[in-house]
Amino acid sequence: MFTDLYSNQPGLLAEVKGSVTRENVRMAIGQLADCSRFVVHTTRAILLPSRPRMDLLNLAESQGCVVIRPEGATYGSSEPNLVL
Repeated sequence: MFTDLYSNQPGLLAEVKGSVTRENVRMAIGQLADCSRFVVHTTRAILLPSRPRMDLLNLAESQGCVVIRPEGATYGSSEPNLVL
């Protein structure tokens, strides 16, 4: 069982996708649901190359997933309190 990114410090479990399509967001949600059963974590996140449409942000949020995306020279998150 593999995941794209796991950081023990903030308890971040993340799936990385190369585009912001519905299929990729849905796949990431499923992969996170599967992997999260085996890894201690506090946050499940989807790392995307840009901000997705609002309906996809809402989908990720409804499944307990944070969306992380590039924002200038750093990264932004759909969860304002998430420390990256």
